[in-house]
Amino acid sequence: MLQFIAVASCAVALTACGGGAKAPTAVVTPQPAYKIITDTPGTGTTAATGDLVTFTYVGYLYDSTKSDPRGTKVDSSVDVNTSYTGAVGVGAMATGWDQTVLGMQTGGKRTVVMPANMTPYGGNARDELKVNGLTFPAIPVNAPMVYDIQLSYVSKAVIIPNQAPPPDLTVNDIVPGTGTAVVKGNTVTVRYTGWLYDGTRANFKGMRFDDNQATTDQPLPVNVGGTGTITGFNMGIIGMKPGGTRTLIIPPGQGYGAAAQAAGKYGVGIPANSTLVFDVTLISITN
Repeated sequence: MLQFIAVASCAVALTACGGGAKAPTAVVTPQPAYKIITDTPGTGTTAATGDLVTFTYVGYLYDSTKSDPRGTKVDSSVDVNTSYTGAVGVGAMATGWDQTVLGMQTGGKRTVVMPANMTPYGGNARDELKVNGLTFPAIPVNAPMVYDIQLSYVSKAVIIPNQAPPPDLTVNDIVPGTGTAVVKGNTVTVRYTGWLYDGTRANFKGMRFDDNQATTDQPLPVNVGGTGTITGFNMGIIGMKPGGTRTLIIPPGQGYGAAAQAAGKYGVGIPANSTLVFDVTLISITN
């Protein structure tokens, strides 16, 4: 997400003739009311409180002189080929996004006018931003904005019976491997793919958030029983043999816990208290 927020002050000390410095004068920016001005219904799952949603967005400075009223484009996940993922209706995202996405259906589009305090920048200024060769103009302090939002994915918060996340680390060997088994203290290299847990799916694999499967990716080194990776991933490798593949279901306490993780390789973030699913292939034991 293009959320590199810089806090700035727009107050300037003025000096009058012979009068010394005057008190700073705050710039007051007229704020529009929050309003959804267009609504193209989707045809898929409806986003409800607690659901995990993914959407793309394009943000503009609010311009009251225009009928849209879109002004200068200053923010866009579409232009940099990414998206935003988060839990909706629980205060995990900007207030304006939160209220706009609730009730949307996948495939739907909404355009929304937001006063400054409801934007992802919370009324703060943001400097000019350069991302992937593109330049996005600066956002002034207390700037109201207009966002175009398209909902692409909804993972329901309520999962079907008998498919709740397991409370402890679960290990399932898919390919057994051969040779010496991994023990604590080994340093190993692995390839992996990570998904958010989705109890509505037979394999529990929801949205993919990361992997190192590309030919240009290096295998990940892991100090087994040490630090550098989340506990469930680290401990889940014990007992594997080179060439083996296993699926790990990692509960939040052995994952990232209450610390949400920003969107990464696939534009999918990890919400707080997420259960994770990994497929891990052991490439080698290096010591």
